[in-house]
Amino acid sequence: MSGVRVPGRQPEPPRPPHVGRQVFERQISEEEAADLRRPAVRRPPEHVAAVFAAIREWEASHPASAPSGYSQAFLWALGKSFTAPSSGRQTSAIPTLADARAEIKHAENNPRRRGESAERQDAARTLEWLIGKSDDIPVPGSTPEAGWGHLVGGRGHLLRSDDQIRAVLERARRGPAHARIEWETDWCSGVVATCEWALGLRAVGPASGRPTSTGGRPFSRNDLVGELAPAEDIGWQNPGPGRRHSAGYGDGILHTIGWLMGSKTQEPVGDDCLPP
Repeated sequence: MSGVRVPGRQPEPPRPPHVGRQVFERQISEEEAADLRRPAVRRPPEHVAAVFAAIREWEASHPASAPSGYSQAFLWALGKSFTAPSSGRQTSAIPTLADARAEIKHAENNPRRRGESAERQDAARTLEWLIGKSDDIPVPGSTPEAGWGHLVGGRGHLLRSDDQIRAVLERARRGPAHARIEWETDWCSGVVATCEWALGLRAVGPASGRPTSTGGRPFSRNDLVGELAPAEDIGWQNPGPGRRHSAGYGDGILHTIGWLMGSKTQEPVGDDCLPP
């Protein structure tokens, strides 16, 4: 009860207003603050131009849906429009990273309601790609059978260039020398096998042991996704003499395929040649 003093217990001092709730604010470094003030777009100009052209092509064939949230986000991020694509606020300069993040947050806080268009969400998806938060190619409609890899330096459903894949492969090959536990060694082996397969250095899939549908490199969605279930099965195998691979090997395959297809932005091995 308020105002009643319990014998043997000292009264508590007054609480500051913030006590009793957690505060999650984090102080950012000067470098992070400077980065927030830089232009929002972090993609190579040729990739930006190619993806924007694909959006415009889709809009030309779907005039009732133009301009889409995708193209509005591009025009705003490139400084060709001064109306923010989600909030509708007016800006006067090329948007910064902080501006783009604010628009993404606005779309998250204002989910699509029944009967509304998805322009805010489409714009947010596009901004996430432009700032490098997501690698999902922001083109409206369904992904064509040929994939979008050619827009960003890849091919088919591989969204990574050969140079990117080779760089990861070389680091993964050095990984076992730096590994601290067996799982890290096995992860790197899975990454190596998947990258070699993607580059055409290995004839069969790293988990399934099957050749691709064309007998060549795995550019199709079916070939890439077809390795996921066998890779997951590796993790469920009982340890013993008959086991071909360890769980770490399957985990490395799963992450690498996700990275190759753009569902994961983080490379399967870091600069230290080990799993992220």
